[in-house]
Amino acid sequence: MKISAEEMATMELRKETLDLAVNLVKANGYVLFEGVLPRVKVDGMFAEYMRILEPYLEKHRTEIYEVETGFNGGTNHIRLYLPFQSPFNDPLVIEHPFALQVITRLLGDDCKLGYFATNTSLPGGRNCQPVHSDSGAHFGDLCPVALPITNLVVNIPLVDCHLNNGPLEIWPGGTHLNPDNTYGPNGYDKNALAVHMHSVKVQMPAGSILIRDMRTLHRGTPNKSNQPRPNMALVYGLGHGTVGGGEICIPQETYDNLSERAKKLLRFEKIGHPVIEPSH
Repeated sequence: MKISAEEMATMELRKETLDLAVNLVKANGYVLFEGVLPRVKVDGMFAEYMRILEPYLEKHRTEIYEVETGFNGGTNHIRLYLPFQSPFNDPLVIEHPFALQVITRLLGDDCKLGYFATNTSLPGGRNCQPVHSDSGAHFGDLCPVALPITNLVVNIPLVDCHLNNGPLEIWPGGTHLNPDNTYGPNGYDKNALAVHMHSVKVQMPAGSILIRDMRTLHRGTPNKSNQPRPNMALVYGLGHGTVGGGEICIPQETYDNLSERAKKLLRFEKIGHPVIEPSH
């Protein structure tokens, strides 16, 4: 979706924009706001991420690199948990007004933030990831009906995402609306299903915000460029009645300096703990 100059100036979505965004998530599984973070801020986050990523890969290469295939079965995709510190925990990342307007409409004002990481497609990948959902079944094999949305993933690309550098591929139009038991280990083979369905490779400029139902089928694709393609990944969930969260380590001083809205979002996390070292 394109955001108007007026909305960018006020940081407030018009009612018709918000209604459309919410209903796109409900019906299609995701919505995309293009280029809504300042480019200079995103470039700074990318530079800091590369400062972290390169030594991390060098240090841990023997743990995660397979001689025959590369990283993770030839996909060359890596998840890296981020330290909750500047520049990554910028208010425009953890509590962007556009994202929160959509998230609170779908999850309620009591929602929480419980995941803070990146997904990176490294150069040289040969294989796509398997088609998957980021959410398992809530009730195993026991629930044969579709459930309401309980978790939303927010992806923020730190570089322009295009067809050549490993864009996220999404299967829209209902893959998040299947019965709960289809997301469990005994559900129908998602790869067998996806090959007969329409998919979209999400091209988006750096600093966009992609909001998707956690159940929506997707996969990472090979990066044919010479530069890593990182997306920040945050997960927002219902405030009560769901598991997850409690993994983000936030120093007390950092927490005390957050806005009241951010404090509420992060209230279930490890407050008073030192920031983590990057980890996969």
